[in-house]
Formats: sequence, structure tokens, C-alpha cells
Amino acid sequence: MATAKEIKEMAYLEEVYKALEGIKMRISVLREDLARTHGRDSMIFMAHDRHLLEMADYIEWKLQVLEKGTGFDWKTVRQSIESDVSVRQVENTPGPDFSGGYLGG
Repeated sequence: MATAKEIKEMAYLEEVYKALEGIKMRISVLREDLARTHGRDSMIFMAHDRHLLEMADYIEWKLQVLEKGTGFDWKTVRQSIESDVSVRQVENTPGPDFSGGYLGG
């Protein structure tokens, strides 16, 4: 039998997981809209594409940390959970790099 605290924790974790999945999906839709509007070869798309991909990867990493770092049974929330953690290689793209990353502190 699950305690009230465990039930609240499961509901909270499920809500956080679904919210992060929604954010990741919106980033993907935004990227596709940008490609349709300006074209994949445009300077505007190239300038923002890397940043959007980095944000989506960061959200995916947070989802994986959430999955691995809690004792919660994620199979009830997401049926196709990957068992391996993976990070995509950063592509070198020409142009200014406006996403400086974490600089310290």
C-alpha cells in the first residue's frame, strides 16, 4: 500500500515529467515552424537552430535525470523509456555563437 506522501510525490513527479515533455515538444514545433517560415538554408534558421537543439537536449537530459534519480516507476507515465543516457554531439556551425552556456559560480 502506498502512503499519502508517496502518492503526492508520484503525482508531483508525473506532473513535472509531463510539463518537461510538453516544453520539449513545443521547442520541436517551434524549430519546425522556423524551418517552414524561413527555410532550412536561411541565416535566421541557422542562427537559431543550434540554440533550439541545445535547449531540447537540455530538457531531454533533465528528463533522464528525473527518470534515473528517483525511485518512481516511470513505466506508468511513459511506456518507451530508454535505459541509456545519451547526449548528442554539438555541431560546429558557422556564424556567431550566442548561447554561451554556464559560466560559473
